[in-house]
Amino acid sequence: MAAALLSIPWLISAVGMERFGALTLIWALLGYLGVLDLGLGRSLVQVVADRIGHGAEHASGSADSSANSSANTAGIAGPAIALMGAIGLLTGGVVALGAGLLADRFQLETGTSPEEIRNSLLVAAAIVPIALVSAGLRGVLEAHQRFRPISLVRMTVGVLNYLSPLCVLPFSQSLVPVIAAIAVGRFIGLVGYGILAVRQLPDLLRPGRWGRPSLRGLFTMSAWMMLNNLVGPAMLYADRFILLSLVPAAMVAFYTTPFELLSRLMVIPGALSLALFPLASSLFRRDPPALGRILDAGGHLTLAVFLVMQAATIVGGETALELWLGPAFAANSASVLSILMLGVFFNATAYVPNTLIQSVGRVDVTARLQMAELPVYLGVLWLLAERYGAVGAAVAWSLRTAVDCGLLLVLLPRLAPGTGAVALTIGLRALLAGAAGLAGLLVGGPVGAAISLTGLLAVGLGVAGRLLRTRSWEKLAAPLRKTRPAAALPAPMIDGRAIDGAATDRP
Repeated sequence: MAAALLSIPWLISAVGMERFGALTLIWALLGYLGVLDLGLGRSLVQVVADRIGHGAEHASGSADSSANSSANTAGIAGPAIALMGAIGLLTGGVVALGAGLLADRFQLETGTSPEEIRNSLLVAAAIVPIALVSAGLRGVLEAHQRFRPISLVRMTVGVLNYLSPLCVLPFSQSLVPVIAAIAVGRFIGLVGYGILAVRQLPDLLRPGRWGRPSLRGLFTMSAWMMLNNLVGPAMLYADRFILLSLVPAAMVAFYTTPFELLSRLMVIPGALSLALFPLASSLFRRDPPALGRILDAGGHLTLAVFLVMQAATIVGGETALELWLGPAFAANSASVLSILMLGVFFNATAYVPNTLIQSVGRVDVTARLQMAELPVYLGVLWLLAERYGAVGAAVAWSLRTAVDCGLLLVLLPRLAPGTGAVALTIGLRALLAGAAGLAGLLVGGPVGAAISLTGLLAVGLGVAGRLLRTRSWEKLAAPLRKTRPAAALPAPMIDGRAIDGAATDRP
């Protein structure tokens, strides 16, 4: 986020609003194509972790046993990563072949030619296989619980994604070298993941020792993961491309810029969900009521953080935009920022129930839910964006996240008994906070801000009282420290059938 705050004003000033709007759309395209891995990325984490757990349970402690365990794990990780690389090459090839057609969809005015967009897309196509292989290598590291080095590499790549384009601006304002600089940053990340993964699993570099492991469990899980990976990002990025077909690229930037900034806040519930998933998976069968305690702590902690974020946006959002990108940009983007913050609030609230549903092995539920939401969302998005532009797109996206959050909280008690009362409490508090924010937007001005802040304060006092009264986060701390590694967890189930694990981050 710090890198984005520094680089975006410089990029807009150097390349112009037209090129920057095109750049944000190429970022979105890369974000979507990066998940076209047939669900293998997240499934690989679970399958490798399961094999590590079996190896730890049956190993005799000898060097031969350790070597066999490494070869056995590499036997499934190696082919999976190779397959992800092949999918990346195929997908990148499709993007390269369609670069000309995609370039024609950019409604650009003077200063940026279709040829420049086409060449930029050709460079972007090379990033796709890099992204997919990186995801596979990262999955191996996640299965071995190597979260510190993973975070360091991801941080480096994220920073380079925004700062590396600044290095080429003194020499060229064309999008082609800007995208090339981003590609170099992604390649550095690939090298980093590769070195760490090979150190952890040396047999990854020895295809002759991969053997012929059964990939059945991996593909069983990846089928549902693939649907999550396709539908979730489609709803996440469809707004930009629909807007592009309706308004000039410069207007798209008024929507995508606050969206990019606010979406970085999702690292907070994402990190919480990453910690809660193995805990919930391990406790589901031997202590089912624990899921209610996890929802109580995780859900209310998330509400507490994002109630503060929402209040901060109401108080200083427009001022921050004006200081960051200037009065003209703030005038066009302030209302979009406020509306999107409501959607981010509901999206964050949905993380913990989504994690709990997947921790009991029902990835199929989240996939089916997203498939049901997609056509309705696209229809509403098109209607609102066509009539109201960026504001309409923001309303459509926020409305979808609110509905998605509510449905997850309704479905959770049916899949995880004992969570019903807590889910109802969290749902009502989220609804009241959303209603307060909406009322303030409709009234507008200082009076609307006062209405929103009063409602948020009332909900916040209830959330704080709950956290202080139950001290649920302290009850979670001990089992989080004592719980077994994810590799030793029992396999979740889908439709009552045991499989090799199921977890994915909420898009």
